[in-house]
Amino acid sequence: MPQDRLYLFLRVVSGFAFSLIITYELVYHTETVGLNPLQLVLVGVVLETMTLLGEVPTGIVADSVSRRLSVLIGLFLIGLGFLTEGIWTTYAAVIAAQILWGIGFTFYSGAAEAWITDEIGEEAAAPLFLKAVEWGQWANLSGIAAASLLVTADIRLPIISGAILYIVLAGGLVFFMREDGFASDGPGENSLFKQVRQTAAKGFELTKSRPMIRTILLVGMVIGLSIGGFDRLYVAHFLENFTLPPLPFLAGAAWFGILRAIVAVGTIIGSRFLRLRFKISDQQTVIKILGWAYGGMIVLTLMFIFSGQFAMAAAAFCLSQTLRFVTRPLIIIWINANAPSAVRATAISLYWQANGLGQIVGNPFVGWLGTVRSLRAALTAGALVYVAAPLLLWRAHHQFKSRSS
Repeated sequence: MPQDRLYLFLRVVSGFAFSLIITYELVYHTETVGLNPLQLVLVGVVLETMTLLGEVPTGIVADSVSRRLSVLIGLFLIGLGFLTEGIWTTYAAVIAAQILWGIGFTFYSGAAEAWITDEIGEEAAAPLFLKAVEWGQWANLSGIAAASLLVTADIRLPIISGAILYIVLAGGLVFFMREDGFASDGPGENSLFKQVRQTAAKGFELTKSRPMIRTILLVGMVIGLSIGGFDRLYVAHFLENFTLPPLPFLAGAAWFGILRAIVAVGTIIGSRFLRLRFKISDQQTVIKILGWAYGGMIVLTLMFIFSGQFAMAAAAFCLSQTLRFVTRPLIIIWINANAPSAVRATAISLYWQANGLGQIVGNPFVGWLGTVRSLRAALTAGALVYVAAPLLLWRAHHQFKSRSS
């Protein structure tokens, strides 16, 4: 199988599995496990702590040993984590799942994108990333539909099914995933420890010598500070501050599947528009799109928080999340444009580490605020932090113009 198609297959299957799990996971945490706002965000803190601790070491493994192996390990651990969460309905099991999921994510993140970029080249990879978003969102829609059917039997069933699919995917890729565009130094005179140390030094040097990489990492930290609490509390905000309109033949929780489906359709349309309308391999174009999108997200998120009507809140939520998911691959394209192949996976992992650090720092405060004050106060604090992201993009735009002139 051509490796670009295999990458799309990987994104489709993993997208379907993740959608199965995530569509009702927060409802499961809130209503079945019974977590309060502080516990909800502490779950995220555990996940992001594992990301923070693991991103650079596992990114270095992907750059020093094998990106293919890193992807396989990551998918297996993600599946094992969600399986743990689905089998045992306890707070301890949810925490254990975040540990496994977090470690697995650090192996997977960066490695898959670095692998396919080396296999087909940077120019071909840029549009492929946006195409993968479109295909992944179709898979997301299918996962939402499947989850909505499975949840009528047991709210844990979608989580367990998605977890098993992750594990099966890892097993299948063992036979079909090649690694022709990347080669490690091998055992030779350099020990594994020395290879890892050398790659870590290259990553450190990259952040020191390239101002644009530092800006990207700051953007990642700001996003983490803002988005982490939002992701854990938006379901509770809907449930506490709105009366969900009745749905014929469906439970009220089905609204969360409907909202995710609307976001998925919007993301498909938006990704195709970006891919056909803009030259997304051009760094300056990417920076401009990100800046405008992040500004729009701030306005829409505040509308979602303070709206008094469900319809307006739902519309603002869907539009803000569409902007978020459409622009997510642009961050990877931006990193690829500034990181040489030898440390590409490490650079992507550094971004996710910065994002995780932001969540670790911000989530406890947001969760505490949501518990002692209100969910609206907590979500507003996160939205205001996000203002720093478009400001950093404005600075990046001027950095790029100065470097080009």
